[in-house]
Amino acid sequence: MAWLQPRSLTEALEQLQERKPRIACGGTDLFVNGQRRESERTGMDWLDLRNVAELREVSRHEDGLEIGAAVTAAEIWGSDTFSIVPALQQAAQIVGGWQIQNRASLAGNVANASPAADMVVPLVAYRAEVRLAGADGSRSVPVEEFITGPKQTGLRKGEIITSLFIPERMLGIPQIFLRYDQRAATDISIVSVALVLQGSAGQVEWATAAIGAAAPKPFTLNAEEEHLWNGELNEDKLEQLGDLYSRRSSPITDIRASAEYRRSLVGTHIKRAARLLAGNL
Repeated sequence: MAWLQPRSLTEALEQLQERKPRIACGGTDLFVNGQRRESERTGMDWLDLRNVAELREVSRHEDGLEIGAAVTAAEIWGSDTFSIVPALQQAAQIVGGWQIQNRASLAGNVANASPAADMVVPLVAYRAEVRLAGADGSRSVPVEEFITGPKQTGLRKGEIITSLFIPERMLGIPQIFLRYDQRAATDISIVSVALVLQGSAGQVEWATAAIGAAAPKPFTLNAEEEHLWNGELNEDKLEQLGDLYSRRSSPITDIRASAEYRRSLVGTHIKRAARLLAGNL
C-alpha cells in the first residue's frame, strides 16, 4: 500500500491512471467507513489530493466564484474571501467539530454524497457546478445532478473533482443556511435548509432553496414552482411554501428522527429561513 501525495493536477491524474488508487481529499468520512471494509484498507494505494496546488485555488471570475476542491471547511468559514457566500460559510462552520473542519474539503463533502452533507445544501441552492478533469478532458455537471443518490455520484473512473463553481448571481445577496440536529452542531443534520433571496422594498424578485437530510439527496423545487417565492412574503405564502417543500421531501425514519418529524421540520425551517431573510430585502 502506498500513500501518494502529488503536487500538481497533472501528476495526480497520471498516478490515478497508472496505479488506480482510492482518492482522499480530507477523508473525514472515508477513513472511518473504511475501517468496516477490510478490502479497502489492505493492498490499496491512496491518492491524497490536499497538496495539489491547483485544487487549493480560489478565484472570482466575471461569471462567478470558483473554489478549489481541496479548500477546507475551516478555510471557507474563516476567510473574508467567502463573505459573498454566507450560506456556505454557515454550513462550513457546523461540519462537525473544529478538528473535522480543518480536514474536511468542499469536494470531499460533495463526493461523499451523504444526504445530510451540510456544505452540499448551499451548493445545490446556488445551482453550483462540479468541475472535473480526467484522461478524456474536462467537464462540468450541476451538483444536484452529480449526486445521484446516497453515497452515489456521477464521478467517472480516472476523474478528479477540481473545483466547485458558484454563479455570479448567487454572490453577495441575502442568503442563509439553517439546520436542526440533536447535539448543537456536532451531530449529523436531521433537516437542513439553504435559502437565497433576491429582491428589494420587501418584494422578492426570485428565490431558490435547497433541502438536505430529507430525501436521498438534497433537492430543490423546479423553476415553475419556485415562482411562488416571487412578490410579497406574507404568512399565507409562507404556509404554501412550507407545505410544498414538505410534500416534496421523502425522508427516512432512523435513530435520530422519524420520517414524519423530519417532514414537519422541512416546512418549519423554510418558513424560519424566509422570515430571517425578509428583513434584508
